[in-house]
Amino acid sequence: MAKHGKKYRAISGKAPAEAVELNEALEFLKSNGERIKLDVIRLGNRYDLILFNAVNDPMPCRLRDLKKAAASCFIPGTKLVYARHKVQLQLQNPENPVPDTLLNSRAEGRMHGYAGKRKTLVLPVDCSACLPQALRNDPGINWVEQRIETRSQLKLTFENDLITYNNTDRYFTNGITFELQAPWLGRLRMSSLMPAYAHPSQAGYSMLLVQNMYTPTDTRIAPSLHNDRPYASYLYLGYSKVITDPLRKIRLHAEADLGYLGPYSPGSYLQTLVHSSFPTNDKPLGWETQIRTAVILNYDLKIEKAVVDHKAFLLAASASAKAGTLYTQAGAGFRLQAGKQSAYFGQQAATAASRWQYYFFLKAEGNFIGYDATLEGGMLSHHEIFKLGSTEITHWVGSAEGGLYLLYKGNGIEIAQHYLSPEYKGGLWHKWGRISLLFRL
Repeated sequence: MAKHGKKYRAISGKAPAEAVELNEALEFLKSNGERIKLDVIRLGNRYDLILFNAVNDPMPCRLRDLKKAAASCFIPGTKLVYARHKVQLQLQNPENPVPDTLLNSRAEGRMHGYAGKRKTLVLPVDCSACLPQALRNDPGINWVEQRIETRSQLKLTFENDLITYNNTDRYFTNGITFELQAPWLGRLRMSSLMPAYAHPSQAGYSMLLVQNMYTPTDTRIAPSLHNDRPYASYLYLGYSKVITDPLRKIRLHAEADLGYLGPYSPGSYLQTLVHSSFPTNDKPLGWETQIRTAVILNYDLKIEKAVVDHKAFLLAASASAKAGTLYTQAGAGFRLQAGKQSAYFGQQAATAASRWQYYFFLKAEGNFIGYDATLEGGMLSHHEIFKLGSTEITHWVGSAEGGLYLLYKGNGIEIAQHYLSPEYKGGLWHKWGRISLLFRL
């Protein structure tokens, strides 16, 4: 435990372990169920820290004895917990990974073949100020004040223009997204594509599979190939990182996408199958005129900053940009939330214990469209049957979405209605519904 005024914080091993402050005593829970209480007032006169690995009894020690005590307390394979929050500690050796350990002595390092390697400790953002200065000045440690979102979640999203109070069945007609959030995704090589962040923060990593399709105004008749939206469909795999800075109230979202646009995306097959399954639906006509095959390489960035951030009310401003072969655009907007909610700009793990979350949200954005491949075709494609020219599309487009979010113990549902202004000259306003299911893994 690191001394901070008259309070203490624990450095402990294994996730099940935790230290609970009880007035002037701390209770340690061992992995075998035993509980041990220590009087921090008495210990504070003689010791600077208390080490705990969840297996053995807590070990008080002084800073000058820290390396020796930690080497005997934290064995290889131990995962660390710092004041109820998980942290990651690893030796930097990508070619030959090492078990997690804490401040190994040089002798022990030589035994394992890692003598002289620099160690990296990733801390929760709210604990960095509590570290003893002697630890901060240790030349053998590289302090990285960032933490990884440790929760895993699966999100399934279905979007369709049939899910509205008035069936439109045109333009953006259907979308399916599978999104997996997990801490191990941060160890993939693709994480090097994501932006770094210099301040204390929390990072969450996700993988997405997205399939969207677009149609003209009326799919019951052959497309006129004039003053209308082309048929288009795409499928891509995305990798994203969300960085949350609870001190500066900033949220940064980055995403890299790789996929393809055109007939190899199953848009034509899926819409024809769905329409054929319902006797009241007509078979869509004209998919043979869809935007031709093109590679999707896109990179998206979005930053949000809190304007008002109270427990039950949030107002945040945002700016975004997309660049690549699918979309090139930039915009700005806002997000409003009201209800019982976790901290949007806080550490999610700290609020995960709340059983119920429910809130209303509204977000709006205005975008300048530089390029849209679903309207204008692929950048390198010159054999389109029908596409719109740059002068035919609307370069200023507005969108808005409002809905409800309900979560219980990490599982929940999100229902929303989306509105979009005309995307091309002579086009119509459009709306569709969205249903997202969230599952805690």
